[in-house]
Amino acid sequence: MNAISFIHLMSMIFSKKKADLEAIQRKGLLAVKIAQTFALRVDFLSHEQCTHLAQLYSSTLPLPSEDVFKLIHDFTDASWQEQFEWIDPNPIGSASVGQVHRARLKNKDEVVIKIIKQDFTKDFEKDVRKLDRLMRIAIFFYPKLAKVADPIGIIEYIKEYTLAELDLRNEIAHGKILREIYYQNKDKFDLSRLGFPKIYESLSSEKILVSEFLDGPTVDAILPLKVLSNDDLLEIFRLHGFYMYHSGTFHGDLHPGNMIYKDSRFYFIDTGAIAHVDDKIRFGLFNFMANLSNANYEGCARSLNEMAFKGIEGKKLDRYIEGLKELYKDFEGKSVSEESLTKKMMQTIKLGVESGMEFEKGMFAIIKSHMYMDGIVLKGNPDSVLMKEVGQFIEEFKEMVYGK
Repeated sequence: MNAISFIHLMSMIFSKKKADLEAIQRKGLLAVKIAQTFALRVDFLSHEQCTHLAQLYSSTLPLPSEDVFKLIHDFTDASWQEQFEWIDPNPIGSASVGQVHRARLKNKDEVVIKIIKQDFTKDFEKDVRKLDRLMRIAIFFYPKLAKVADPIGIIEYIKEYTLAELDLRNEIAHGKILREIYYQNKDKFDLSRLGFPKIYESLSSEKILVSEFLDGPTVDAILPLKVLSNDDLLEIFRLHGFYMYHSGTFHGDLHPGNMIYKDSRFYFIDTGAIAHVDDKIRFGLFNFMANLSNANYEGCARSLNEMAFKGIEGKKLDRYIEGLKELYKDFEGKSVSEESLTKKMMQTIKLGVESGMEFEKGMFAIIKSHMYMDGIVLKGNPDSVLMKEVGQFIEEFKEMVYGK
């Protein structure tokens, strides 16, 4: 991706018109990943543009069936193929790096096959290097960009989780980690509405993954239908919060297309990206959310400062506290449609950085996760006063964090 291509991509994303999604896909995998990241940025893009860009999470261009079977031939051997009764040539889903096909094993198990569309790695890494150089030049002429927007950190984050996605063995390994946390804690906390699909590890490899077929829609598909109750939406927040607050290890890309709803349970899928934050950030994050649910904005400011690897003190901290109080003065009691939690969190971080705080790149994974949760509630129940309702989980989360 050269400078001209990047500028064109940015002009499409920031245009008042809906971005041309096919044109973005033609620019390559990095362009798609950047557009997906901007789909979360309701702090400076319109809700309509964010919703439009979010289609790139689950509605990318599929491969022709002949290409799919060529990939299967390239990625497997005759003994692998002999274990299947049939494979549907038409995908049931297509995302940026892979697509999913229904199939049936000869033992009658209904499964899905996830296939990496092509070898993106070399071109993707080349584009990342070019964009990294471009951003470093931009920062040289405009140093404030590094602190406020952290483009280098975001590019590095995109690179890490995309390269993880391109090796499906990571999806297997990360799924095992999330399952292990689940099994260790399911008798202590109510995790009865959480599930994971069975993985056929012996049939899976770097470029192909076979898993149980779950006969249910994605959360993304049913959100507009208002099938999920407000309690259902809050349960998603609670289950994801369990991972974030209990161990600091959580699904790194839990958008609504990566959850399947079946028999009142939420199944986490596509676990290629996993995120982890240390105890300092985990404790600070919990304290921030607890204070926010109680409209204690001074407490929010101090909690955010605790999360920074370089905090502020004295008059700088006093000014930040007053700035945060001003930022949140009309927040209490507002529904998600009236006041976006995502937007407030981005403004909170920005104000902190402008006040002198510095944060580790792991903060982006946290913000991204809360953006997803906020977006799910906004789609499913725009009248929800999210932070007030999340307050009911604070005591349970406190036990997860502090063990009391």
